[in-house]
Amino acid sequence: MKIKLSEYKGVVFDLDDTLIDRKKAYSEIFTLLYNEHEVFNSKLTLEESLSFFWTLSPNNSIDIKYAFSEIKLKFPKFKLDFEKFYRFYYDNMINLVKPYDGVKDFLLQLVKQNINFGVVTNGNEYQFKKIKNTGLEGLFNFVIASEIFGYNKPNIEIYQETLRQLKLTSKDVENVIFIGDNPYTDIIGAKKIGFKTAWIKMDFEYPKDLSPPDYIIGSFNEIEI
Repeated sequence: MKIKLSEYKGVVFDLDDTLIDRKKAYSEIFTLLYNEHEVFNSKLTLEESLSFFWTLSPNNSIDIKYAFSEIKLKFPKFKLDFEKFYRFYYDNMINLVKPYDGVKDFLLQLVKQNINFGVVTNGNEYQFKKIKNTGLEGLFNFVIASEIFGYNKPNIEIYQETLRQLKLTSKDVENVIFIGDNPYTDIIGAKKIGFKTAWIKMDFEYPKDLSPPDYIIGSFNEIEI
């Protein structure tokens, strides 16, 4: 069954790996890290290092403090302190990340057809910088970044705020669809409040221990307006 956005009163997108290609940028960031630091490139191949770095990003998300601690645990001679590693990761992410091909045209069509839509993303002010650097600024009715708002997905408070930003009420929850790639934050959180859900599978299998989404898709290209 196809998703038709015009049938909903509100449409909500996750950002990373939903509208922009964080996965590709992530690999590029850690390739840079590998090339710049002998502690990695003197002991491991690039492929081996990337395999380790990807373990730091389960379910297409990263806890930057956890990632740093795991790197220091495995590579005690890694020279960057947490602050420098934090800046290295996020500064490179906003410069390297790109929107998926066709995303901007797709969003412009939503604007043209007066679809009520926005973005809800876990993260901080860097999320707004990603949106700006990818050329998507100004296309959304609203953007909620969790660390600025005060609650992360899947906490229900961020979805309640989403309803408010959509100018809808609790009576409208079944007429809102949330589209995202992370089953543990995007899908479970949205289902908790009563939204319809569409999971972008990113070549993964949906966790068997979780309540399934209403739709499973490969990318935004499978969505009708």
